[in-house]
Amino acid sequence: MKFKMSPNIAIPSTDVFKAAEFYTQVLGFSKKSMEPGMVEINADPITLFVTDDSQLHGPVMELFVDDLEAARDHLVAHGCEVIRWRGKGNDCYIKDPFGVTFNLWEVK
Repeated sequence: MKFKMSPNIAIPSTDVFKAAEFYTQVLGFSKKSMEPGMVEINADPITLFVTDDSQLHGPVMELFVDDLEAARDHLVAHGCEVIRWRGKGNDCYIKDPFGVTFNLWEVK
């Protein structure tokens, strides 16, 4: 099983616009795009996705995988917990045994 770190990090928040304002006004990152429930921010070399989410706390890093289902099964077999699974092209959140949450994203 091969995993590759993505340059994307989700920042869940209950106040997307206030959080985005912090990252743009206080830290000086630039806003790339905005849509209901999400603001995309350029924090070169990474991209932050500030998302409307009251269930998660803390950053969600992203891992690129070749096979979404196989990656999930591999991680669960090694002590990870599925937090949210919406399938390919959507949130597939896994928490590792050390408390870090990752979104698995299938790329071929």
